[in-house]
Amino acid sequence: MKRVLFVDDEQGILDGLRRMLRPLRHEWEMTFATGGEQGLAALAAHPFDVVVSDMRMPVMNGLEFLVHVRERYPAVVRIILSGYAEF
Repeated sequence: MKRVLFVDDEQGILDGLRRMLRPLRHEWEMTFATGGEQGLAALAAHPFDVVVSDMRMPVMNGLEFLVHVRERYPAVVRIILSGYAEF
């Protein structure tokens, strides 16, 4: 079973992801963290295969968070989830 960590500062987004991905609960063990600090704490407590992070978060944005993840846990797959696109 793959372990996936979702990180977003908006609880509503995390709740929506939890509902939407519920059918995959037998394939993925999912953890939901509110913000980068909570995400780093989750990573320190348990190993994860994949981290999915929002890009725009206060205090620690998604890029900063994923840089920390890359430095501390280089084998973890890192994905940005964002509703924004800048061209």
